[in-house]
Amino acid sequence: MNRQITLKDIAKQLGISTATVSLSINNNPLVAAKTREKVLAKIEEVGYVYNRRAASLITGESRMVGLAVHDITNPYFTEVCESIEKVLSQQGRMSLLCNSHESLKLQSRFIDALVEHNADGLLLCPVVGSDLQALAPILKRGLPTVLVTRDIEGAEMDFVGNDERLSMRLATEHLLNLGHTRIAFVGGGIEAQAAFDRRAGYIEALEDSNLADKTALFFNCENNPASGQEVVETILNSDNRPTAIVGFSDQIALGVISGLLEQGLKPGVDMAVVGCDNISESSRAYTQLTTINIHKSRIGQVAAEFLFNRLKDPDLPIQRKVFAPELIIRKTCGFHLV
Repeated sequence: MNRQITLKDIAKQLGISTATVSLSINNNPLVAAKTREKVLAKIEEVGYVYNRRAASLITGESRMVGLAVHDITNPYFTEVCESIEKVLSQQGRMSLLCNSHESLKLQSRFIDALVEHNADGLLLCPVVGSDLQALAPILKRGLPTVLVTRDIEGAEMDFVGNDERLSMRLATEHLLNLGHTRIAFVGGGIEAQAAFDRRAGYIEALEDSNLADKTALFFNCENNPASGQEVVETILNSDNRPTAIVGFSDQIALGVISGLLEQGLKPGVDMAVVGCDNISESSRAYTQLTTINIHKSRIGQVAAEFLFNRLKDPDLPIQRKVFAPELIIRKTCGFHLV
């Protein structure tokens, strides 16, 4: 009564080979649709559980893919991961998710676990400080890996991301074209490459403008709405008070909007605000945040597709795709008043 049901049991009951049962479970096109339906129905009836680990010893595939991001609470990565999951599901694979919290130690432990469990591949948004040494287990094992959003210098790996420098250049140039001469950049820091590139795009836009005073105004804060809200008081009390604010991300920009309202100021009228990422919250009727659209779903989709290309042909040339961002004008920049 307690004996575990095997593939042979399923095959015997249906009068087919164990190979046909196995191919049916793996959705192999060689098996007729009616036969597969019978196999799946019998599996559900008897409560059979496929032993994926045993199968992987034969096929060399675990059908599992690692997915590591540094902040799953960020709506940006929620959308990227959702897109990745959709492609993985269509290809009959499941993901093992790691929220690395910008921890090299946690990221390393996750990579080691993937190697130990013979994962088929890894989609990795590396934590700050990741270098070739941090990727040593991947390189030694030859684990197919696609870097997502963040690149690593010297890593000959497939990469999919956004043109971060152009993103902030577009945001800053839009405010300059509206006549603003004192534009603050809020958030980001300089540790991550994306933060460095966005700051660089902001500086480039100022330097290429016709402004006599091209002083960059930086106000650092963490990448979340609460920090964006808290920094507003400092911005308003600064000696060179800006007339416009560009947030490193929509999360920060939304926090800035809350901070301005708290101070009795209206975004788009008393202070222009532009974000970056175009998360869903930015388009709400009560927000209408002008922002930079990052093609998050496409980034996730292409990253997953790159991984499957690599699994099919490990000798493919390095694949790289950098998406161009686009400006989305709404109401918080004051454009509707011009």
